[in-house]
Amino acid sequence: MKKLLIAGMLSMLIAPAYAQHNTNGPQVKYSINGKCAPDAKWIYVLDPASRSAKVDSVQAVSGAFKMSGSDAQGNFLTLSDGDNYAVFINDGAPINADLTTSTVKGSDLNNKLNGYYLQHNKLMEKQMALVNPIMEAQKNGAADEELRAMVDAIRPQLEEIETSEIELMRRILTENSDNVIPAYYSEGMAYMFEMDELEQFFSPDKAYYNHPMTARILEFINSEKAKRAIIGQQFIDIEEADTAGVMHKLSEYCGKGDYVLIDFWASWCSPCMAEMPNVKANYEKYKGKNFNIVGLSFDRDKEKWLKCIKENELNWVHLSDLKFWSTVAAGAYKVDAIPYSLLVDPQGKVIARNLRGDALGNKLAEIFGF
Repeated sequence: MKKLLIAGMLSMLIAPAYAQHNTNGPQVKYSINGKCAPDAKWIYVLDPASRSAKVDSVQAVSGAFKMSGSDAQGNFLTLSDGDNYAVFINDGAPINADLTTSTVKGSDLNNKLNGYYLQHNKLMEKQMALVNPIMEAQKNGAADEELRAMVDAIRPQLEEIETSEIELMRRILTENSDNVIPAYYSEGMAYMFEMDELEQFFSPDKAYYNHPMTARILEFINSEKAKRAIIGQQFIDIEEADTAGVMHKLSEYCGKGDYVLIDFWASWCSPCMAEMPNVKANYEKYKGKNFNIVGLSFDRDKEKWLKCIKENELNWVHLSDLKFWSTVAAGAYKVDAIPYSLLVDPQGKVIARNLRGDALGNKLAEIFGF
């Protein structure tokens, strides 16, 4: 089981992450009778693909509303009064909604979806109650060290919530292979499960496989497959500058008789920095034992890159072209998320990838015998 990247909360980025709204296919009418807050003025049907695009709207009157329209069959649609939300599947069955409680009643499928939605909302509310003070501290200019300390303080609670979320997502997947409900939550599942499980969950025989909202996770799975294909292959040579501005090729370090960890990272990447003590500990343990590290940075600010290396005593080889996500390292190795790593054997063959946490130490112990 994969844990979500708790340290990534330091970035505090909440971005739209769904596939494009489906406008093709047979159109199905929806009809909604609803309750809302007494002061609500407008009720919107939103496209979850963008989380903001309005599909329909109607004025609320004294805490109630009625609306009807049409959209592609099987689309997920979001009801909102601006403050409260509820989700339904457009399957043609009449909907009764209460936005004050995010409750939807309709077809068996929508009743089932709403049950999951309310469970997930409770978990997210608990998570945001923990994270909001950190977001506020970041907005007020708190230093990275202070933010990391705040994350560390709530880490046990966050891990408990994450475990519950993963259990819920697993249940959604296993209980709904014959319908489209898993598609709604699909993209958030990318980092919850190991690849073997993801491939099983998102196999072509599942009813949700071709739903538009699975497009992103299928792209992720295919990308991961391509990355895994490098195992057993020779490393790809690239050239970048070291901290003094001197150009070096990766081939100066790889394939020269050492095991080399190629570490893709950046000083601005909070999950990278959370992983760095583990990388450093393994370097200290195995340096001088035919083990080396080459850090390929996705930084763009040279001074911040150099300062991070110095202050954290990252005493191995560091290279960067300071091109952020356009770095040659990202293109050559198809890296679209960091931290990421490859372990190369003494002959330059890639033997492992994405070694994080205990996995890195376990692999090196297997190689070196201690």
